[in-house]
Amino acid sequence: MDKEIIKKEFTPLVLCKLEGFRDELVRWNKKFSLTKVHDDLIFEKLIAPSAWLGARYAKENVGLVADFGCGPGIPGMPMSIADVNNRYLLVDSNGKKMGFVRHCVKVLKIVDGSRVEARVARITRETRLEQPVDRLVTRAAGDMKIVLKLWQGKAKPGAVADFFKGIDAGREIEDLKEAMPHAETEYLDTPDWFGELKIVRVRGAF
Repeated sequence: MDKEIIKKEFTPLVLCKLEGFRDELVRWNKKFSLTKVHDDLIFEKLIAPSAWLGARYAKENVGLVADFGCGPGIPGMPMSIADVNNRYLLVDSNGKKMGFVRHCVKVLKIVDGSRVEARVARITRETRLEQPVDRLVTRAAGDMKIVLKLWQGKAKPGAVADFFKGIDAGREIEDLKEAMPHAETEYLDTPDWFGELKIVRVRGAF
C-alpha cells in the first residue's frame, strides 16, 4: 500500500506528531523490544489505523476512552494525537512498555498530559476505577468476551467497545454472541489500506 495515500488521511500537524511518535517507538524498540512489528511497518500497521479511529472519535463527544492492554501505546497514543476532544486512559501491566508511553506523554509532550493518563495496572474483575469509562478500545488484550466481562462495572451502562481484530474476528464474534446474547456487533467501515485488519464494535455488553 502506498504510504502517501495513508498520510493524506491526516492533517500536517497530526501527521508530524504521529511520525514523531513513530520515530521514538522505533528508537526505543531497538533497546527494549516493545513490538515485534518491523520498523518500516510500524506506521502503516500500528499507528495509522489507530489514528484513523481517533480522528473518528474526535467527531463525537465520547468522554473518557480506556485503551486496555495498550502495550507501547497502541492504539491509545495515536488515537489521542488525532483526537483532541476526548480524554484517554492507557492501561497496561507491563512497566517497561508503559515507561515508554509515559515518556511520550510527560517528557516529549506529544499529547496533552491533562487529557491522557498512562497507568501501570493489572485489571481484574475486582478492580474499580475512580471514574467509569465511556468507551473501551483494545488491540491486543485477548478474546472479546473475556475482555468485556473483565470490564463490566468499569464502563458506564451503554458504553461501546471497539476491538482491533484480524481475520479470526468471526470466530470471536460467534463466541461472544453465545456468551452475551444481548450484545450487538458490527464491523466499522474502514479504508482499503487497513488490509485484513478490522474494527469490531460491540454494543450492549455493559
